[in-house]
Amino acid sequence: MTTPDTDPLDAPTAALAAAVLEVARHLEGEALDAPRLFALARSAELMATSPSLAALLGTDGSGDRDVDDLHLTPIDLDDGSDADGSVGGDDPLDALQRVQWPDLAAGGAIACDLAPTSWSVRAEDGSSEPADGSALPEGRALRVVVAALADGTTWSAVHRGTEHGYVLGAALLPDISAALLETLQSAD
Repeated sequence: MTTPDTDPLDAPTAALAAAVLEVARHLEGEALDAPRLFALARSAELMATSPSLAALLGTDGSGDRDVDDLHLTPIDLDDGSDADGSVGGDDPLDALQRVQWPDLAAGGAIACDLAPTSWSVRAEDGSSEPADGSALPEGRALRVVVAALADGTTWSAVHRGTEHGYVLGAALLPDISAALLETLQSAD
């Protein structure tokens, strides 16, 4: 197998992309009535601060089972509901206004289902259809996962329906990405 001369993802972005896909797989098939928030912890730091967790996972820091310094572990912060049981709406921007990231968070992720009325497709040529002909499902919610690191790195996944999998990229949901970055930078 050959690899391209230039990888489109640098190592930190690839680690963030892997965390996005891990969150997406974790929530697959689950209804999201409200946005779900995930702290992204550096796995090596998490193992160092929690030796019992490291032992459980078989990584004791002494050999070939060491954790990659860039690897991120998503930590589900809640079930999307407030303490009083209300979900506070389905707007991811509203959910991000209330988030408080734990100290161990190197970044964060938000997963939600965007209602059909809250999204539209912008094609590069100005038409309403994507250039590759793969139209997004009309009239259905889109499952999205957006993640960011405090250094400004972002990555997103948009579920296109059961047959098409995910569309992946750094700038798919710029409003949510910017709001997520703002929460991470204000936490510093």
